[in-house]
Amino acid sequence: MKTRSAQILIVDDDREVRWALRSLVEQEGMEALEADEGECALKIAMLQTPDVVLLDIRMPGIDGIEILGRLRKMDGELPVIMITGFGSIQDAVQTVRSGAYDYLTKPFENELVVRAIRRALKERHLKRRPMVLDTRAEEHFSLQEMMGRSQAICKLADEVALVAPTDFTVLVTGETGTGKELVARAIHASSLRVSGNMIPVNCGAIPETLIESELFGHEKGAFTGAERTTRGKFEAAASGTLFLDEISSLPLSMQSRLLRVLEERRFHAVGGTKEIKADARVIAATNMDLFTANPTIFRPDLFHRLSGYVIHVPPLRSRKEDVIFLSKRFLDSTNQELGKSIRGFTETGVSMLMAYDWPGNVRELRNVIRKAVLVADDVIDAGHLGALRANGGRTLEKESLGMLYTGEISLKGIVHRSTAAVEREVITQVMKSALWNKAKAARILKIDYKTMLTKLKTYTISEKGDGDGRQEGETHDA
Repeated sequence: MKTRSAQILIVDDDREVRWALRSLVEQEGMEALEADEGECALKIAMLQTPDVVLLDIRMPGIDGIEILGRLRKMDGELPVIMITGFGSIQDAVQTVRSGAYDYLTKPFENELVVRAIRRALKERHLKRRPMVLDTRAEEHFSLQEMMGRSQAICKLADEVALVAPTDFTVLVTGETGTGKELVARAIHASSLRVSGNMIPVNCGAIPETLIESELFGHEKGAFTGAERTTRGKFEAAASGTLFLDEISSLPLSMQSRLLRVLEERRFHAVGGTKEIKADARVIAATNMDLFTANPTIFRPDLFHRLSGYVIHVPPLRSRKEDVIFLSKRFLDSTNQELGKSIRGFTETGVSMLMAYDWPGNVRELRNVIRKAVLVADDVIDAGHLGALRANGGRTLEKESLGMLYTGEISLKGIVHRSTAAVEREVITQVMKSALWNKAKAARILKIDYKTMLTKLKTYTISEKGDGDGRQEGETHDA
């Protein structure tokens, strides 16, 4: 399997120091990347995937301490070794507290530099290898490691930490492909039930005639084809967590039974007479707005029972700062899978990734990066990114099918996504025409004020960025 040389980013405003470090790095069989100032270093770190950074503390413009902080926001596991000619205890303490991996002083001894780099590479390899190879062990990593380090994900992680130790039923909402199951697994991993199993059930993938047996099990002879007694998912998740994905697809007849089980905490298998205790925490997920759903589609009482605590996973378009982090993560995992050594992204490639709106969210981004790694030879450029366009859309000939149908979601999901897109556009237009007066917009749309607030939150619609000149916190509601 082909493996690429370790990449060492050298950041120093002194050309002779960069030359000396570059020669040392290349003698050790590694590849050197160079930057003479902070902004250049940050740009290289974003476009490439350096394994270790050698960073001078004292530089014109952005100093090493600030660069260190910004590098750690981009990649919290990136080892940064600080180098300075002003070796002092204060500098050492400050850099270590800021997250530096190690600290060396000029004039440095070559052997010490190489030793520090080798240690950093070994530690980075150990930290990254499980994330790349063991894709089924995602619950062992924090949400920030799996989903990004944006403010939105940090807030999401705080919500998970708050509700995980409780036994609350949790409803996770968000568009298709945002990572709702990752959130569910993070809740389970931080809960008191972590020693039990987390059993996922895709409610939309099980035929209506089998869903009851799937959830609650059945006795031998309970129906045609029931040749033996089978445990259901509720029983399999005892002392653990039952994750009900696409809960909105659950038939109405099953919704009433699920409600009763959640309230009474006991059930009977299909065809059985023995009462079974329902000792599983339930986490449900949906890409629909169940709060305003028609009662003939989803029971309001079940919604209220499931929403002991609601966590909304924001779409990728509202947290664009996570796009590059996730792209690098998918690049690493695909490199490992394919035995390739794609080094990173060109500036044009990054611009396209950042400009696109990602209607399929993280799942679509992952697919795009995987395909790009497959076809690229060295770095990923615009030509490797398929149908993405710099304006955030897709090519016209693919818009009608490529954006709507990817083979990854059901017809119901496609219809819901299209309906949600239209609804979001209409609400945005009405809010603008009403000068962001929520009460007025609700009256125009003939919906109640509470529903309007819910939809604004669900679709992350706000006046920020629309350039009306109003100060933050100023209200338009009468």
